[in-house]
Amino acid sequence: MIRPIRLLMIIMLTLLTGPMFSQDTVTLPDRAYGPDQTLCNGKKYTCFLPPGTTGHQYLLSPGFTAGTITIGGKQYPDVSINYDIFNQELLLKFTDESGAVNIIEVSKGWLDGFRLVNRDFRYFAGSKDPGFYQVLGQGPVQVLYYWRKNLNLVAAVGSSNYAFTSAVRDSYVSIGGKRSPFTSKRSLVNLFAPGQRQEIKNYIRRNRIRVNKATDEVIAELVTFIGKIQVK
Repeated sequence: MIRPIRLLMIIMLTLLTGPMFSQDTVTLPDRAYGPDQTLCNGKKYTCFLPPGTTGHQYLLSPGFTAGTITIGGKQYPDVSINYDIFNQELLLKFTDESGAVNIIEVSKGWLDGFRLVNRDFRYFAGSKDPGFYQVLGQGPVQVLYYWRKNLNLVAAVGSSNYAFTSAVRDSYVSIGGKRSPFTSKRSLVNLFAPGQRQEIKNYIRRNRIRVNKATDEVIAELVTFIGKIQVK
């Protein structure tokens, strides 16, 4: 009888100590956010470029920085992220339990958006122009920027190398959820009702706004002003 009892005690000790050991080997995202695996849901990031390619595929730089991801209404602050605008992927970098660094493409299934270097991005799903858009302004009217890059053959005789272009911005106005493109002050103003256009022109003139070169803060203030006109 002694041997079975001793064996039973060993089995019970193993079961009790197993979970205690596993708590020390969770990934860094788990330490921050508990058992929620939604954040780390995505495939491994790969980007194969032609040899000799110059430039990079990111919005700002190849370096990752602290930002916030929002998934299903839940915010995950202070995570290491970057934005590949060539492939239109939000990237998350983290260290797993073995100490290996992983970079994944965050799944778009429940992704609401993210904040990177004081810029807010929202993911728009649906069949019409889905993707990430930088959002400026709060209220019924917003300006949306869609950022992208092209990879072109270097324009030199005999060259076989490629280079990324600078970041290119496509501009839209969102009114009641409907996106409409604009390229100049005139095309922006013409998106609004005739009775509102003069007030918008006066505001732009009074504040000396150059629509295509204005800072994010200036454009956000402009669309906030337009939103107030909308609700008069």
